[in-house]
Amino acid sequence: MFNNNTFLASKDQELTVGHLYTVEDYFTFNIKVRSGEFAGSSNFCMPKEKVISIVENSYKMLETLEGCCEVKDYDSDAYIVIQMGKLGHMCIYGQIGGSHEDHSMKFKYTADQTVLANFSQMLKALL
Repeated sequence: MFNNNTFLASKDQELTVGHLYTVEDYFTFNIKVRSGEFAGSSNFCMPKEKVISIVENSYKMLETLEGCCEVKDYDSDAYIVIQMGKLGHMCIYGQIGGSHEDHSMKFKYTADQTVLANFSQMLKALL
């Protein structure tokens, strides 16, 4: 089941998450990032417990307008951090691709809270 969702799209920035498959209690996603002229993608594998934790934490962040949520690949050091700032503005940053791979990319975006709301809804629908 490939479910592709674009959460952030502008002339210079894009964040797309696609659910590739689930094996037992492990979810695998393909995350694509574009920042200016640079782009990259990486598969993220996470256990169901971590996905549940991300959903719970992100809903709490949306309610309180504070906090931080980390999406971490269990097979590499790739990660994405979603950090709530003032007035519902968020900083999204991370690394696509593991540092042990031939190519990896670090990025940083500023977005509003709708990105987190849509991301949370996508993850919750998979559970």
